[in-house]
Amino acid sequence: MSFPAPPVGPGPAANRPVPGDVTTAYQLWCGVLALAVVSLAASLADLLSRREELLDLMSTMATDQAVEGVTTEQLESAVPVLVALTAGIGLVIVGLLYLVVRQLLKAKNWARMLLTLLGVFMSLSTLPTVFGVGVGEGGAGWILGVVGILQAVATVGAIVLMHRRDANRFFLRLPEE
Repeated sequence: MSFPAPPVGPGPAANRPVPGDVTTAYQLWCGVLALAVVSLAASLADLLSRREELLDLMSTMATDQAVEGVTTEQLESAVPVLVALTAGIGLVIVGLLYLVVRQLLKAKNWARMLLTLLGVFMSLSTLPTVFGVGVGEGGAGWILGVVGILQAVATVGAIVLMHRRDANRFFLRLPEE
C-alpha cells in the first residue's frame, strides 16, 4: 500500500515570511493570555476577600472522619498555601500556553489546531456570562465577567485569522499562487 507524497512547497517556515494574519492572531493570543493573568489576579483577590467562607467550608470538610483532628489554626494557615498554589498553577498554565502560542510564528500546524480547540472551548464556556448566569457577586465577579467576554472576543478573532487563506498556506506549507 502506498501513500501520497506530502505537498512539495517552499522550504522550512524560517525561509518564509509570516503572514500578517498569523502575526495578528499571535498578538490576539498574547492579549488573551494577559487577560488570563488579570482574571487569575481577580480570582485570587476574590478568594482572599471571602476568606471566612473558605474557612467555614474547610471546617465543614474537616469534620469528616478521614481528616479528623485538623485544628482551626491549621486550616487558617492553609489558606495562604492554597492561594499560592492556585497562583502558581495558574501562571504555569499561562506559561505553557504561551509556549504553544509562540509556535504559531514557526508555522506549526499542531499549535494552530490545539489553540483552535482550546479557543472554541473557552469561547463556549463564556456564553453563560454573556447572559448574566454565574457571573458572581461584587467587583471581582464583574471584572471576571468583563475579562471573560473580552477573552472570548479576542479568541474568536484569533481563530478566524489563523484559518484564513494566507495563514493556511503558511501552516500547510503550500506553494504561493
